[in-house]
Amino acid sequence: MIELLKTVQTIGLRNLLKLNRANRLAWDEIISGFYTTRTMQALFNVGFFEEMCKNGKVNVDSFTETKNLDNNILTAICDSLVALSILKKQSSDYMLDSKGRILVDVASGWFVGAYGYEEVFHYLEALLRKEKTYGKDIYRRPDFVARGSGEIERLIYFPLAIDMIACDGYKNVLDLGCGDGTFLRNMCESNNELRGYGIDIAEEAIEEGKEKLKTANLQDRIQLFALDISKIETIPDPLKDIDVGITFFVLHELLFTSKDRVLELLGSFRRMFPDVPLIVFEAIRATPDEMHEKPGMAVQYLLQHEITHQKLVYREEWKELFKTAGFRSIEERYLEFARTSIFFIR
Repeated sequence: MIELLKTVQTIGLRNLLKLNRANRLAWDEIISGFYTTRTMQALFNVGFFEEMCKNGKVNVDSFTETKNLDNNILTAICDSLVALSILKKQSSDYMLDSKGRILVDVASGWFVGAYGYEEVFHYLEALLRKEKTYGKDIYRRPDFVARGSGEIERLIYFPLAIDMIACDGYKNVLDLGCGDGTFLRNMCESNNELRGYGIDIAEEAIEEGKEKLKTANLQDRIQLFALDISKIETIPDPLKDIDVGITFFVLHELLFTSKDRVLELLGSFRRMFPDVPLIVFEAIRATPDEMHEKPGMAVQYLLQHEITHQKLVYREEWKELFKTAGFRSIEERYLEFARTSIFFIR
């Protein structure tokens, strides 16, 4: 207390109060999150949290020896998370604290997905100065983006989609832009009567998905194909028996290239499956005023999409696109809390 009073006398109460407010605004609300995010991502990427979930704890000495990691650095990282009540420590063993359990069990997809954009934001100034170009010099990491999105969607959007499919009695589901088939696996595991088909342009994701199907013993109920979803006329014969199509947050990635590409995809689906409905999950663009009133994830979500050539649009713009593509019945379920719309079009 005496040193605090001496400091006040030296620098002045007003300056000290300004410094304290700056500390809360800068370190507590912004900069601290940057350091914590990167440390959490590093632990996810080296399998630290996977090991912890499997065994309930991680011994730093044995873990660093097994993984050939720097013991001092891992200890420093873990101790910083102990200070933040994310981990707790007993000798050289670390375990999840209550806050850490929520972050690992529920929020892991956000950390993984954000890591997918790490290079983009690392070179943000170079992009701003036009010294580098996204899609030529800098790319997001598609595998991390896909894994992160799958984890997030598994918690909220997949259950909503599965419920819609079950309530309407559909049996054969086509996932456009399926990645490694995460949704289809979740769907078939939840309902033994369903069959799934998925197409995605990423051959690596499709091959990875086929291996996961074998592990889950679902290879007889799910088929995955490496195809360009905008050229759906080339679909294999098994897909012609579908009774509903679905797509999760795919159309806005095509929309930046051109509106025509989205219309080509939607038009192809309409021609190939004239009586089959399509369920579309899409993020909705928010105005600056809306984000100011309720910031949430929309601020960073919109920013990363604008930088990486993905285009979010407003609800009415999606409806106009669906009409132009030939869909006459357009129903919308707007999840205002998540700024996401579920369109049921046919």
